[in-house]
Amino acid sequence: MKYKNYYEVLGVSKDATKEEIRKAYKNLAKKHHPDLNKNSSASETRFKEISEAYEVLKDPEKRRKYDELQRSAKFQHGTDFDPREYGYNYQTTGSRGGASGFGSDEFSDFFNMFFGGRGGGSDDIFAGFGGNNRSYQGSSRSTGGVTSPNADIEAEMEIDLLEAYRGGEKQVRLNTESGEKTLKIKIPKGVTDGNKIKLKGQGRIDPYTGKKGDLYIKLSIKNHRDLTLEGVDLYKDLKVTPWEAALGAKVSVTTLEENVNVKVPGGIESGKKLKLKGKGYKRGNGDRGDLYLTVTIVNPPNLSEKEKELYQKLQEESKFIPNR
Repeated sequence: MKYKNYYEVLGVSKDATKEEIRKAYKNLAKKHHPDLNKNSSASETRFKEISEAYEVLKDPEKRRKYDELQRSAKFQHGTDFDPREYGYNYQTTGSRGGASGFGSDEFSDFFNMFFGGRGGGSDDIFAGFGGNNRSYQGSSRSTGGVTSPNADIEAEMEIDLLEAYRGGEKQVRLNTESGEKTLKIKIPKGVTDGNKIKLKGQGRIDPYTGKKGDLYIKLSIKNHRDLTLEGVDLYKDLKVTPWEAALGAKVSVTTLEENVNVKVPGGIESGKKLKLKGKGYKRGNGDRGDLYLTVTIVNPPNLSEKEKELYQKLQEESKFIPNR
């Protein structure tokens, strides 16, 4: 079996963020998408490899499992290895889906051995690459002894933290079997990373029953400006001047909902955190987190002559010498 270095496939580092991984995937997928590279078997193969790597690295649990394997195996991309040495009963699955599909049967034996099959489609269905979107073809399932395409589709959509917090409507373009269409998606208030929205009847057509499956949109929440979400807690850098840090001050801070006045205690140092209880993210079930402000002391970029004079006096007057 050939070992797959998914980080190398996407051209990202092992500590790449979810956003960096997604960006790398989108750039590569657009470049090698079969609809833009007609009759190119090399591009089709590369596209499948890119999709497989993203399928693993975008999913926290799959990525954790993969990282554990990487730490123990330490193989180069494309190296032959025997998975039985790692406790797996190796049996070649081969490619069963045909050249037109991109389901789990089209992924490598390496993927199917360690991850057991694909979770669904990718952002590709919103990418607007044109033509017949191949995400509508893919893995098959057995229905009463008859093999039919899986009628349900899962896709990933990125939304801003503020959109997730407030909820609302969002328009997306969708390439379907019958052409491109625009859908309005209602985002509930307080959704969290990984939540799914179901759009009934927006999936594939089952050729055996004539019924349409459903579209499941998995939400991925990106940070809003300087606010970072971890669980239900929010984190934000709080920049203060040297004199505010030394003497203490009241400063205005923008949260998800409002501007609040925060008391900065005198003598605070960079890296210290201030906690604003109940000012974090609020889930749809009512759970509410806190907002943590990480203090950073910043100097004026351009000092006036008067400011330089005052700093000079402070330097001469102060006896404080920090540990260096």
